[in-house]
Amino acid sequence: MTFASNLPVQARIQRHHDALVKRLSAHSSQYRDPVSTVPWESLNQEQAWLPETLVSLYGLPEYAQLSNEERIRLSQVEFVSFCELGLWLEALFIQRLSANSLQEMYRDPQGYHYQLHELREEVGHSLMFLELQQRSHLPFMTPLSQRPPLARLFARYAPEGSAAFWATILIGEDVPDRMNRLIFSQKDLPSAVLAITHVHMREEARHMAFARTTIQMRSQSMNALKKKMISPVLREVFRQFLRTCFFPSEQVYAAAGLSQPRVWARRARHNPQRIALMRQCASPSRDFLRTQGFAL
Repeated sequence: MTFASNLPVQARIQRHHDALVKRLSAHSSQYRDPVSTVPWESLNQEQAWLPETLVSLYGLPEYAQLSNEERIRLSQVEFVSFCELGLWLEALFIQRLSANSLQEMYRDPQGYHYQLHELREEVGHSLMFLELQQRSHLPFMTPLSQRPPLARLFARYAPEGSAAFWATILIGEDVPDRMNRLIFSQKDLPSAVLAITHVHMREEARHMAFARTTIQMRSQSMNALKKKMISPVLREVFRQFLRTCFFPSEQVYAAAGLSQPRVWARRARHNPQRIALMRQCASPSRDFLRTQGFAL
């Protein structure tokens, strides 16, 4: 039996956390501005920007009746909408991290050092998504009022050092990452789409690793009763987030030029293939949080 295995669980998790943070900071120090690395000229308006299986209406008979041009346009608008979701998520994280930076600096200097790297990367993602929005000539399509209110409030006001706060961060990072991996697997998409997706995947992998180890460390100090009390809130945050992530607002269908956008939005919400995709992307983070004692 090694010395490390004789350490209390909390001490072992702390050692793992500290070692991981050092590695993450080292990797993040090789930062490159993503806006300058994306081949924007490859954004072909006559080419799909999403794999067809990831379009919200895919699998419906009404989708099969759309023209090829309409399906391509819908894929482009939905990819921009997906990146708009990332812009909203990162704005929440940037606001919260900035507001609590001094407290975190004194509580966990090593973690604070890495979170500054993470903050720089999230700002870079936001600039990249804004560049995409501008080049696509699309407006912001989902009003803030239609973003999940509980997720927004919980991410903003939950205790910053708590396992519950980092659980919401993990949900907001891990679920879209599953979509990004499916997008990136299709190499026939425009190079700009693949580059945007790859940058986000590569850097979010580090962010998720930090979130997981922080949840493991913080959850050790939560008793079973606290976890039981917070679980219904986390469950509702998860439900609201999945809805905004996988079921586009009616404004998205209007931007794609489809008539009766409210009808299309309703069809997407009842699309069995879309629901199956949502469950597939949600299960890893849900399973992880369950291992930490949260009933999701």
